[in-house]
Amino acid sequence: NAAPLRISYTLSMSEPETHLFEVRVDVSGVRAGAPLEFQMPRWSPGRYAVFDFAKNVQEARAVTLCPPGAQCKGRELPVRRLDTQTWSVETADGGASFRYKVFGDDLSGTFSQLDTRHASFNGASVFVYVGGHKQDPVSLKIEPPRGWKVANGYTKSPDQTEFAFPNYDVLIDTPTDIAP
Repeated sequence: NAAPLRISYTLSMSEPETHLFEVRVDVSGVRAGAPLEFQMPRWSPGRYAVFDFAKNVQEARAVTLCPPGAQCKGRELPVRRLDTQTWSVETADGGASFRYKVFGDDLSGTFSQLDTRHASFNGASVFVYVGGHKQDPVSLKIEPPRGWKVANGYTKSPDQTEFAFPNYDVLIDTPTDIAP
């Protein structure tokens, strides 16, 4: 098994009227120059069917990581689409920041929805995983629109926006609602 990576997700909703979730996955602890594969699942916990969640992914790109606490844009990294649900990123300096948007306007419980009234997401339809590292601990920071609150099974306080999960599977099996 590969050594665990540091994997942190940030989910933003700066323009809810567009129905676009903005996702950033920062991965560090990678052997410098080693490629990373980011994959959107084709399954969802509790659903016994195959889904094409990757069809809703837009504008996938990657940049170098900024040092913790630093304000920088990062240098663009090559991203190659390997198949319908997998992107390969050539890393630099031991990590990468993979960024993409996900269209969400389906409140079925399988997909996700974002509009001016609320956000509700099924993690499998929003979050890619790092190939070979689904077992690694992950963190999630949610940046909701001003005045909105976050609620899920890991919420411990009304203003909580940061969460830690033991692995990717628990992250995506934690449905989350966000609303005023």
